Amino acid sequence: MDDGRQVIAEGTYGAGLSWLIWAQWQSSGDARLGADELLSMIRVISADGRVLHEGGGGGPALYPGQLMHVSTGGSEEGPYCLLARVHPDIGRVELVTAAGEIMHVPLYDSARFPDVRFAALLVPRELNLGSVAGFSHGGEELERFDLTFHQRFWHQNHPRGDYFSPSSP
Repeated sequence: MDDGRQVIAEGTYGAGLSWLIWAQWQSSGDARLGADELLSMIRVISADGRVLHEGGGGGPALYPGQLMHVSTGGSEEGPYCLLARVHPDIGRVELVTAAGEIMHVPLYDSARFPDVRFAALLVPRELNLGSVAGFSHGGEELERFDLTFHQRFWHQNHPRGDYFSPSSP
């Protein structure tokens, strides 16, 4: 990719969709040493080449005291996306649906960004999500992030006939 962007991972989803995660360091505009910010994004592309969604977040690689930086979203069509930057001590990430189903979230590493790992998963937009959790390499839960607010906000701003309440199973 151009402009210092590095592709972290790529894959396919469903009927002809492809996705990629990219990241780059960008200046925060702050002259202090180490004030750069990490921008990480996930892009979903349709079979005919249209960008259906591109979203993620910027800021410090991880905020002080946190082991995960989670973003979620989607667009008017295509899947719902989870993208997270996680501390290298996190060896496993799980997404838990409101119904209690546990889904494995793949982790991706990049030598260019050794302070974080990237976790990403695309899911059906109508799936009711509950939380995402990061676990140590030994299996201990290190941090859990509640996704119900993210889901509620997203569905309120993307009204569709398949709307559901994030608090319902």
